Parts: sequence; structure tokens; C-alpha cells
Amino acid sequence: MREEVERVLSRYASVELTYEAPSFLEYLVTGGSIERSFDDVFRELVGLGYQPLLVVKPGQEVLRVFRVGVGGARRVAAYALALATMVAVAVSGYFSTLSFYECLGRSGSEIIESVIAFILAVLVPLSLHETGHFMVSKRMGIPTPLPMFIPAPLVSPLGTFGAVIATRFLPRDRKSLALLGLSGPLAGVAASLLLMVFTLRISPAVRPEELACEVVPIRFIPMSTYALLSLGIVPLAENEIILLHPAALASMLLLLIHFANLLPIGQLDGGHVIRSLTSMELHRAVSLTVPALLVLLALLSPASYGWLGFFSILALLISGFRPHVGYSNQASGLSPRDKLYLLVAYLALLLLTAPVPL
Repeated sequence: MREEVERVLSRYASVELTYEAPSFLEYLVTGGSIERSFDDVFRELVGLGYQPLLVVKPGQEVLRVFRVGVGGARRVAAYALALATMVAVAVSGYFSTLSFYECLGRSGSEIIESVIAFILAVLVPLSLHETGHFMVSKRMGIPTPLPMFIPAPLVSPLGTFGAVIATRFLPRDRKSLALLGLSGPLAGVAASLLLMVFTLRISPAVRPEELACEVVPIRFIPMSTYALLSLGIVPLAENEIILLHPAALASMLLLLIHFANLLPIGQLDGGHVIRSLTSMELHRAVSLTVPALLVLLALLSPASYGWLGFFSILALLISGFRPHVGYSNQASGLSPRDKLYLLVAYLALLLLTAPVPL
């Protein structure tokens, strides 16, 4: 490990080894600067399976290098899970569509089209979300495995618990971390918004007494849905209600899932964005404060926000207590303009997806 790492570092600076362990090296930069060439150092070391971490103090640069390994591609498992998830989503969509048409008292001659709409409403935003993360990670030069979809037939109303990308390397710098956190939600929310507009248009306005089932009123919807309904995207006569098409319900659920993922907690996408804009200590304080506030909100309004309180506690238990190291170049910063753009994009996504009680 040492010989391979020092061969790379010698092209950019003079270094002195200050600590060595089987999978960890620490160097003091004695000549030149690793910081000035960090992008190239990062690319070369990560390509060899090493994670660099640069800490800059007044008049001193310290580089820590960890052995990570590039890992296997696991393509077969990724493709198998993607196929299983597609089937699971189709099954959930089929049963949801059957219930929808039975409630309308119709045979459902358009059931195939409705199931396809449901599949698109679920899988397109999820796939684009993970693709956003995947593309940003690849652009950073980080070995990135394919997304692993999680099928959940008949357990989740969507037929899936989403997908994950198990990247083992830190992003290069603050801006890379911010883009990594925003890229997935930005792509996923945009897709869900477009699909929601279409699927709301195919959701019928009916009188409750005309239905062949007892409907359950929705107690909360995303802010963007609330705005569209307020603008009359589905025309309503007196005493009519909107019977949500299964695909419309799926689109709204995806928007709410994106909101939960954008919460500034731990290793969630929102946590990545807040960590890029703040320090490790402030990020940790926010990660602890936000769940406490959401639990209080859930206690005050359990019907609308109980799920959010539960999710925030779960997110905190999974990753919120661990320090968020953030990025490889600890000396990197963001320009005021970058901070403004990133913050505006983050707040806009939160606003569009935030749950509004009805």
C-alpha cells in the first residue's frame, strides 16, 4: 500500500510518513502542496482503491489515506433486483387498479393502461433519482456500483422500498457533496411532478354516493399537489370529490418520500446538502434537532405527521448519531454564489414536496 500511494504523491509534493497501519497511512506535506493538485491526487488514489482525506492547518497539510478497494460490480444482483422490483410494482399496480375500478362500479376496460401508468409513476422517478446520484458519482471519478432496487410486493403500496447505491468513497469536495445530495431528489421530484399533473387529470371527480365503496379521505398531500388542486387542475362540481387514480396516489407518495429523504438528518440526501453548507458540528446539531421537532409535530397532529415523526427517528437511529465526515478535501469551500444557488434549490425541493394537512 505504502509504495503504491507514495508513487502517486511523489508526482505532486514531498511528503513525510508520520503514521502507518495495515490499511491506513498518514503523511505530512513537507514540500509543494497536495491541496493545489488535490483533484488529480484524488482521482489517481480513488482509481487504485484508496480514500484520501486532506486536512489543512495553518502552514501545514496532512494527508490521510485509507484502503477501501474498488469492490465488485454486482451487476447480476442489480439486474435481478431491478426485474423483481418491476414485477412487484406491476402486481401492486394491478390490485390497486382493480380496487379503483370496482369502486367506480366499472369493469375496467382500461386496466392495462392504468397498470402501466402506475408502473411509470413509481419506477420512473425512482430510477431517475438513482441515476442522478450515479451520474454525479461517476463524474467525480468514484467507482460506483449500479443501484440496488428493493422489491416489496404486497408489503409496500408501491411494491418497492426504493433503491440504494452503496458508494464507499467520500465525494471530492464540498461542492461535489452538495451536488451528490441534490442530484437524485432534483431528477426524481421533477419526474414525479410531471407524472402527477398527468395522473391527476385522469382522476375522476365523482359524488360519494355514486361510488360502490367507502372512500378513505386523504389527510395530507404534497404542497405542489395542493397548489395544483387549488388552481382547479381537476374541475369539481358541488358535492364532488376526486377519486385518485392509483398512479396519481403513487406520484404523491413519491413526492412525500422525496421530502422525507430531503430532511437534514444524518446521511440522508438532505443531510448531505446541509453538511456541504455547514460544519460537522452544526450538521450534527441539526440532525438531532429536526427529529425532535418532527416528533413534537407528530404528537400534535398524528393523523397528518405521525409517519414523518416515525421516519425521522428511524433515520436518526440509522445514521444520525455518526459524525458526517463530508468530503475528501476538508479545506475546500463554496463561493457565496454557489451557496445561494444550492440553498435555493434545496429549499425549493423541500417546499414542493412538503406535506400539507387537509
